[in-house]
Amino acid sequence: MHQIELEMQNAELRHVRDELEATLGKFTDLYDFAPIGYFTLDRGGTILAVNLSGSALLGIARGDVLGKSFPEFVTDKSRTDFFEFLGRVFALQRKESLEMALHPQGHDPLFVRIDAALCGSGIECRLAVSDISEQKRVADALAKSEEQYRAIVSNINEYVYSASFENDALVSAYHSPKCVAITGYSPEEYSRDPFLWLSMVHEDDRELVSHFLDAIRAGKNPEPIRHRIRHKNGGERWILNSCTVQRREIEGVATISRLDGFILDITELKLAEESIFFLAHHDPLTGLPNRSTLYQRIGQVMTVARRTSKSIALLFLDIDGFKQVNDTLGHDVGDRVLQSVARRLKECTRYCDIVSRLGGDEFVIMLWDCGAAEATAVANKIIASGFTVAKVSAALNASIGISLFPQDGTDYLTLLKHADIAMYHAKKSGGKRHQFFTRKLTEHARERFIMEADLRHAVERNEFVLYYQPKVDLITGKSRSMEALIRWQHPVKGFTLPGNFIGIAEETGLLTLISKWTIRTVCRQLRQWKQQGVGLLSVAINLSATFFQQADFEETIESALYETGVPPECLELELTEATLMSDPEKVLASMAAMKALGVQLSIDDFGMGYSCLNYLKKLPIDKLKIDQSFIHNIAYDTDNMAVVRAIMSIGRSMQLKVIAEGVENASQLAWLQAEGSEEAQGFYFSRPLSASRLTPLLKQEANYLHNPRGRLRLREPQLLT
Repeated sequence: MHQIELEMQNAELRHVRDELEATLGKFTDLYDFAPIGYFTLDRGGTILAVNLSGSALLGIARGDVLGKSFPEFVTDKSRTDFFEFLGRVFALQRKESLEMALHPQGHDPLFVRIDAALCGSGIECRLAVSDISEQKRVADALAKSEEQYRAIVSNINEYVYSASFENDALVSAYHSPKCVAITGYSPEEYSRDPFLWLSMVHEDDRELVSHFLDAIRAGKNPEPIRHRIRHKNGGERWILNSCTVQRREIEGVATISRLDGFILDITELKLAEESIFFLAHHDPLTGLPNRSTLYQRIGQVMTVARRTSKSIALLFLDIDGFKQVNDTLGHDVGDRVLQSVARRLKECTRYCDIVSRLGGDEFVIMLWDCGAAEATAVANKIIASGFTVAKVSAALNASIGISLFPQDGTDYLTLLKHADIAMYHAKKSGGKRHQFFTRKLTEHARERFIMEADLRHAVERNEFVLYYQPKVDLITGKSRSMEALIRWQHPVKGFTLPGNFIGIAEETGLLTLISKWTIRTVCRQLRQWKQQGVGLLSVAINLSATFFQQADFEETIESALYETGVPPECLELELTEATLMSDPEKVLASMAAMKALGVQLSIDDFGMGYSCLNYLKKLPIDKLKIDQSFIHNIAYDTDNMAVVRAIMSIGRSMQLKVIAEGVENASQLAWLQAEGSEEAQGFYFSRPLSASRLTPLLKQEANYLHNPRGRLRLREPQLLT
């Protein structure tokens, strides 16, 4: 019985031992194959025990690990930290943790987390080492990404924001640092005051922002909006506000969770847009409405005028002598003149009127609810005030044409055309005046237009012809010089004098072409007379300021002389005082070139201009021609006598030949001879003659003192010069 009990006890012990061994095996397996490396260390860091996962972390077999120093596997950078860590564990007898780098044998470093605690004996410690390299890499990548994101957000021009919707109200969540530059408020201020952003919105734009938020609440994704805000410093800023709506669904109902967006400061862009808009509709120099804006506004005004039976006056204004200001004083002075005109016109009109710069020195004024009397008052006020500019000695004025709505036109273009026609006639009448449009002016304008068109073809159709008026030596009565005078053989109107077309030719730029034709024709005629046996002659040509300032002026003269073989002294160029003063430096240089070539130079209509004697003595001229207005009543007008005597005295003192033009009777001739005048021309001696009628007189060497007007030999049509 005792034996049986003993065997039963032994069997039970074996069973317990087997179970214990099985349990120990399971524990060993759990210990060895745990995902964490377990190490037992003494105070010096020697490895007393290690599981398989621990030896795998170090990269060597477990049997080779035992007895080694754990710090051998710690990177140099982390070794000091590890010894301090191990010291704390033994000294403080508490659990400690550390993240550091291990350097397994034959492998790249690992980043691990170590949790350490003392074993029960207190002379050893247990380390639980986890490989957190992947987590560390992910965390580092995340931190780097966040750093990059913050750098981008901090440096972009946009102010990035995020706001959550809580109880249907906006609550600030994030504001990038750029918010300070754009709004003046810091992210902390937005966090403290949830209504700060809405309070910044400009009072005039709050309705717009309210509609923007209503659209978001309605489930829409609205387009970005432009609106104004009040900067913290009190200034006004324009912003572009754009956002993305984040939604979430709760129990089947979609609600707004967050707004993520950006704000861009577009203040400068807005100012640029306004500037571009202004320039597109206004004259940049004067700030007045330009042509297109005037057209639009007057169209609107006319619509109201038709409905209310109101009248409108349109004033077309052109500055008298503006081209001369530009040419002589420079375009900067010309610009100041235009600005002065704009200011004065605004002063002379009402707020309901429109003042516009059409272009160049042309301005248009629309007077609302004004008839002829009111328009006259405004025009007179403008003309009486004139336009003065600093450093410009002469006060400028204007010529004004006026047309009335509806009697002179029912649309803008017609009114403008008629006012322009009236202005042209005001200017042709001497300027500094106004002129109302009449139907008769339209006929004049139509005739002028037809003449201009005909004039363009006159040269190519060979419709011009030159007549020659002799200049007579008052001692011998002979003539060896003459003045060339142009005539137009119009195909419909017939023989046309220069006074009827020269002005139009100069305005349209055709006078240069006509002048070149005249020079070539005169040179050819001189060559022909030489071939016909007529002695040495000289012919004078009157040149305009426009032609004298042409770049090819000198070349034109030289080539005409060269092609015909005419001696330069046979050609005489007549210039008026106005021509001399149009561009004194350029004119003087051109005159010097002509003088060097051998061409004769004279001043025509002397005494009618404004050239000073100081300037006159610098000119390389040969002759002075006394204007015929002083000769007309010379025999009994003491003032004219004094002027003519003065001019003759100037000529003698400067060794210039003086010629009196416009001599028509014997009393004028007698006075001039008594005063010692050397040369004269006029109807008394001969009217202008064609080359064919003049040639016999030249061959006969006619004496014009004995045979005035050549009436015994020739009869010419009664033509005026």
